[in-house]
Amino acid sequence: MNYDYNGGNDTRRASDSLKRQRAIAQMKRERRKKLLIRRTIIVVVGLLIVFLAIFLLVQLFRAIFGGSGGNKTVETTAVVAEAASETPTQAAADTATNFITPNIKDDGKEGYYSASNGGIYIYNNMALELFSGSDDSAQAYADTISKFKTNAPEFTVYNMVVPNHTEFAIPPRLIQSGAVSTTSQADNIKAIYSKYSADVKPINAYNNLAKHLDEYIYFNTDHHWTGLGAYYAYQAFCEQTGQTPLDLSTCTEHTIEGFEGSMVDSDPSLYEHLDTVHFWTFPYQTHAMRQDNPGEELYETSVLYEQESGGSIAYGVFIYGDAPLFVEYNDELKNGKKIAVVKESYGNAFVPFLTNNYEEVHVIDFRHFGQNLKSYMQDNGITEVLFLNNTVAANAAVQLDRIESIY
Repeated sequence: MNYDYNGGNDTRRASDSLKRQRAIAQMKRERRKKLLIRRTIIVVVGLLIVFLAIFLLVQLFRAIFGGSGGNKTVETTAVVAEAASETPTQAAADTATNFITPNIKDDGKEGYYSASNGGIYIYNNMALELFSGSDDSAQAYADTISKFKTNAPEFTVYNMVVPNHTEFAIPPRLIQSGAVSTTSQADNIKAIYSKYSADVKPINAYNNLAKHLDEYIYFNTDHHWTGLGAYYAYQAFCEQTGQTPLDLSTCTEHTIEGFEGSMVDSDPSLYEHLDTVHFWTFPYQTHAMRQDNPGEELYETSVLYEQESGGSIAYGVFIYGDAPLFVEYNDELKNGKKIAVVKESYGNAFVPFLTNNYEEVHVIDFRHFGQNLKSYMQDNGITEVLFLNNTVAANAAVQLDRIESIY
């Protein structure tokens, strides 16, 4: 009995001893594990501190002694910026051939052709000049502009073709139904821009106008765009040639009420919806020289005729209307830049804004100029020329003959 009793105690004591040994072993394992984790954390933190210290030392060394890599970056950036100010970027070139679709509001109304002029459509109190350009006429215009570049490769040649009001005012519903016949001006401009045979740089004004079609960018009784429409085209020109456009908020706005546009007689109702001419004076001093007739001496005047009144001649506020030659000067800008603008009357509202970017802007009306464009540019130290025409003029053979007459 005692044996059995004492044996049981010995067994229990052995079992307890084994448990204690196992517990002690487990505690040792956990302590080693925690120690390993702590050591790992210390090593990782130490490495991070070392790397951070090295990085800071390198930056300090560059700041003190000037790293050549940093200088190369600055120089490269400067070169890129300078290049961007001289020529359009590839993105700008792509923009010239990618046109957005204008979001024309459709109020469900019907229009009608003018009783006095079948080429004008009356819609929603607007007189709209219909367009009928073709691929052949687009090719002819592209060839005309390319011809100058081919004969005068030393000049940078830009070309801007401007859509008229019809493109942004007539709902597609009326065209698709056959109620009104007019051709896509976007397609025509794209065709022109794709058919050059020389290095002519196209300027896409279409997209910027389409983005602002809910604003007053075209007159309702006249075939021209407004000063605001011309500004948006100027803005596009600057963006695509790497220049900074004039900020209109820095200018002073003026208005001329009661403008009776060139198409006001196409329908009696239009006299109840006359236009307003908006123009802006600039935060810098300008002056101009004007020629009344080809070959005559130029005389000094102002860029804008601020005393212009309403009626049928209100658009003449812009450079006093059409002149064979009109030269604008920014009296405060000294960057040596000069540009020639070969235009018809659409260019009148556009060219004043260029005084923000060029010391001299030589405005040439190809219908009256009577001189040789290349010789004139060479004699006056002009290196850039912008051909600016609306789509109707660009697709008219008689206008192309007039353009070529100054070559």
